[in-house]
Amino acid sequence: MDPQEESRKAPDVETMPCRLCEGGAMRRAAIKPYNVNAAIALLVVGGLCLVTGVLSLIGLVLVLMGGYFALAKKDVWLCDRCNAMVERL
Repeated sequence: MDPQEESRKAPDVETMPCRLCEGGAMRRAAIKPYNVNAAIALLVVGGLCLVTGVLSLIGLVLVLMGGYFALAKKDVWLCDRCNAMVERL
């Protein structure tokens, strides 16, 4: 990479001050945006539909949705003092 391109690249910030509580530090975190229990329920119901052969197309869709819900993560900034959360872009 060209040295000029490196100087234009934004720095990788680990922490930043919290604007809500004025004393905490916001840190990077990865959270699960969906309910894991609902994801497991979708996987089980979809698996049962696939195994029994009844509504197998719907079962496949439910298994795919449950897998996505179980594995999805969302990057956020999380304050260590007041637990405020802001989405990272």
